[in-house]
Amino acid sequence: MFEIPEPGTFAENIAIAYDAPADLKKWPSLNNQRVTSKTPYMVYNGTLADCIRELLAKPIKQISLYDIVAERQPAFDGNVLSPGVAAEIAMRKDFPKG
Repeated sequence: MFEIPEPGTFAENIAIAYDAPADLKKWPSLNNQRVTSKTPYMVYNGTLADCIRELLAKPIKQISLYDIVAERQPAFDGNVLSPGVAAEIAMRKDFPKG
């Protein structure tokens, strides 16, 4: 189940390019569980900030079915951001509001 992380668990001192291109992808599911034998499909294309907002607007019971794919940045480990990492990024002081 998706849990919102504790505030402050994400490094605030590493810059993030919120305007970088990103895709919000959804995994096919069965009984609200990812079907990992299938390939996720794109549901939204925009900036990293927009994809995070789109993800966090999804129903909480379905949020674990989504990932954000973006170019790797120093602030995060890979190019696929889980819902938990996206929530941490959204809590940063420098995250664009709207």
